[in-house]
Amino acid sequence: MSDPSPILDELRAMAVFATVVRSGSFAAAARALGLTRAVVSHHIRALEAKLGVPLAQRSTRSFSLTPAGEAFRVHCERLLDEANDGIRGMELLRAEPRGEVRITCSHHFGSKRIMPALLAFRRRYPAIRLHVAMNDANVDLVQHGIELAVRAGPLADSSLVARRLVREPTMLCAAPAYLRRHRAPASIEELAQHRWVLYPPTQRAATVRIDGKELQVPVKGDVATDSAAARLAFVLAGDGIARLPAYDAASLLAAGELVRVLPQAETAPLEIFLVHSQRIGPSARLLRDFLLEHAQAEAILQSRPETIPED
Repeated sequence: MSDPSPILDELRAMAVFATVVRSGSFAAAARALGLTRAVVSHHIRALEAKLGVPLAQRSTRSFSLTPAGEAFRVHCERLLDEANDGIRGMELLRAEPRGEVRITCSHHFGSKRIMPALLAFRRRYPAIRLHVAMNDANVDLVQHGIELAVRAGPLADSSLVARRLVREPTMLCAAPAYLRRHRAPASIEELAQHRWVLYPPTQRAATVRIDGKELQVPVKGDVATDSAAARLAFVLAGDGIARLPAYDAASLLAAGELVRVLPQAETAPLEIFLVHSQRIGPSARLLRDFLLEHAQAEAILQSRPETIPED
């Protein structure tokens, strides 16, 4: 069996190098690691000798990475992060999970679907702190230090990991008050003549499928909004037609506060994803898995269209 000590020395040196990079200097890294500056320098020199290339240019006042150092830092930082994550993960197994998770979601969907799950999560894991940002804009996760985001698909950023949380049926709806003023459309041609609540504000067409054919219906209206909650309020007030998800429409259709418009026209389901970067901490992974399990338990992933009234 080969002697493992050389590779252990190199792994230790890689961790030291990653700490130097993140600390910004040999002295700061020495303080963070509880070592002398001379020991830190020894590890970096040994690593450079092993690799056969200089990793850093340093003097008493400055420190900068060489091109080789920039390339190698990625592997060293990954090694350090994986080791720290492993330790934190084991701590979660032997003790009550604790930590902090930052999550963002839209106001409307967050209030209806995410908040009940977060309340249940808090009851199960009271030592994990939650920072919940309800924001209808797609904020930059890294820039804002957010670990989990709930977003409607499709997603533009392929560097993020996306897990589908919801696949919700949608339908065209209007308020009885609107349909008293404007006769309910009986065809696609008539649908195009109606007023719409535009969501998002840039909406210029609605995609519908009739008899297996996908059609683009031009839309116009006097109200445009980027808020799902506002869209529902305007529809209920009789300002026009809109495509609504079942979680908004089903109970209102049953109560007669909404009417389904052109029920033979199928609309695409709403897909909501739980999104995060490639690497997240143990507490964030715990919340991610909890939200996915909660969604499945609440039958969010597969709604039952037959319970939705057509008129």
